Amino acid sequence: MQNITTESGESIRLYSLSSDELRVCISNVGARLLSVVYRDTELLYGPKTAEELPGDTCYCGAICGRVANRIAGGRFCLDGREYTLAVNNGPNHLHGGSVGFSDRAWNVEAATDTRLVLSLFSPDGEEGYPGAVKVKAVYTLSGRTLTLYLEAETDAPTLLNLTNHAYWNLNGAGTMDNHLLQVKATAYTPMVANIPTGAILPVAGTLYDLTAPACLGERNAPDAIAGGYDDNYVLPACPGMREAAVLSNGKFRLRLATDAPGLQVYTGDYLPLKRGGVALEAQNYPDSPHNPHFPSIELRPGEIYARTISWQIS
Repeated sequence: MQNITTESGESIRLYSLSSDELRVCISNVGARLLSVVYRDTELLYGPKTAEELPGDTCYCGAICGRVANRIAGGRFCLDGREYTLAVNNGPNHLHGGSVGFSDRAWNVEAATDTRLVLSLFSPDGEEGYPGAVKVKAVYTLSGRTLTLYLEAETDAPTLLNLTNHAYWNLNGAGTMDNHLLQVKATAYTPMVANIPTGAILPVAGTLYDLTAPACLGERNAPDAIAGGYDDNYVLPACPGMREAAVLSNGKFRLRLATDAPGLQVYTGDYLPLKRGGVALEAQNYPDSPHNPHFPSIELRPGEIYARTISWQIS
């Protein structure tokens, strides 16, 4: 564990997990996945030290919430009442608002060489959301597989959609334009200005079709503002975990599995190093509160929110 005090007096702690195959670094701030090293190659883009963390505005490796992705207009209705959220992405609410879970200091409940348990309490009214929420994040390392388990409960009806926002670059440096990406999805949610239209359309015959591996440096989505992709894919509906995406660069391969209904693919076109990494965000669909036919992100008292994401390196 590395413990550094910033100029503001906030303690940023870095924790290490290790196996015979991988070395992993995680921060208590944002429960951020900062580093994944395989065969002496760093596979993540973003800050690596406590000193660099306060300057990151791209959610590198962070757990985003209460609601990851966008809510149009920063407003939603729940049980007949309208709520107003922080607007921090043009006219929209993004990744939990001005101070989302990605910027909060999480409590570390347990830490070993292969397992890190963090928790966070989000009070009623934080960023405009109703209900007090308790969240737990568990990172577990086994061989070449890193798994993140997320769990939460609330004392009042609210919204919740959590994800990890790591940017992957299997080259270790430069851009990931040479990477091949395959997404195990035959449908997507088309968008206008980063907000879903509400339609669910097949990817077949479009530039969104990643059912076969495609070179990211040669593909741009038609709705992209800065090029590349920032789009939600509809994963096959099935119980439990299934492989959602495969990323490779000819040397290494990353396999992402999840039980989430959607996968946001963002090619990092607004990163300080444009396309320095690709984010594969396993989550619910964007703007779900305004699209009742999308999988619900409502969480009610007595219910347990659970989400699992795993990354296998080879």
